[in-house]
Amino acid sequence: MPEKNPQPTPGHVCDYSQVKSAEKACQREEAEWREREHEAECKAKHKEAKRQRVEEEQLEVEWKKRAEEEAQRRRAMEEEEARKKRVAEEEAESLSGEGPGQAG
Repeated sequence: MPEKNPQPTPGHVCDYSQVKSAEKACQREEAEWREREHEAECKAKHKEAKRQRVEEEQLEVEWKKRAEEEAQRRRAMEEEEARKKRVAEEEAESLSGEGPGQAG
């Protein structure tokens, strides 16, 4: 049995300009979709970068606050040690009978 080539449907005319037009529309939609995806990715990256900057700023503020608190504790300890030293010196002077301006 010989092979038959497909025969066009009677009355059907293939308009290739419609096919090309549909192809272009599909390509245009795809390009628009890619553009929207790209914009969404850019926005997401921008949002993440902003979140990281805020987090880094908060960490820096926290670090500075801790450093200042530590410096204040150190100053308070030094002041307390100096006060204790002065008290000890004053007690030693009063026990020896010499005043601050009196030399032996």
